[in-house]
Amino acid sequence: MNQATKIFRDGQKHIVGLRQMATKLWQKACEFDNIPVDSKFVEFSEGNKFIPFYNNVMRQYFEAVAEYQAGGYVGLTMKRR
Repeated sequence: MNQATKIFRDGQKHIVGLRQMATKLWQKACEFDNIPVDSKFVEFSEGNKFIPFYNNVMRQYFEAVAEYQAGGYVGLTMKRR
């Protein structure tokens, strides 16, 4: 497997992992507020401790998907000099 293929597959795995984490956090947030997990529109309580984590993972997920669709290397960070 060449380097480009490995980076491509790693990007796919990164996106799948973020999606799985978002799903788990959604379930936990719903359970916290006694909301059915399959609800389409919800309003979580202010004290729901899972929402900041869910929002962060969703932001990372959408950024990764945008990078992936643009042909970038998902999850790859370049150092500044």
